[in-house]
Amino acid sequence: DWGNMGKSYLVATYSEIKDPKKLKEYGKGAGPALSQNGATTLARGSDILSLEGIPPERAVILEFENIEEARKAYNSAEYQESKKKLEGGVTRNLFVIEGL
Repeated sequence: DWGNMGKSYLVATYSEIKDPKKLKEYGKGAGPALSQNGATTLARGSDILSLEGIPPERAVILEFENIEEARKAYNSAEYQESKKKLEGGVTRNLFVIEGL
C-alpha cells in the first residue's frame, strides 16, 4: 500500500549531462525547493564507483518521511519552476522507492 510504509527515497540518475549550465541553474532552485518540502539529501554527486554496468554521470538520493511527502515535494510549485530550467539539459531517470 503506497504511502503508508514510512521512509521513501527519491533517486535521480543522470545518464547524460548535455548542458552543465542548465543543471547548475536547476540545482540552485531545486535543492532548496525539495529541502523546504521535507527532503534530506543522503547522497549527491558525480564521483561514482561502478561495481557492475555503466555508472550514471551523476546521481542523487533524497530521503522523505513517506512517499506522499516525496510526491508533494516533486509537485510543489517551487520545484516545478526549477525543473523548467533543466529542460533539454540532461537525460535522467527520477523515481521514488519506499524503504523497508
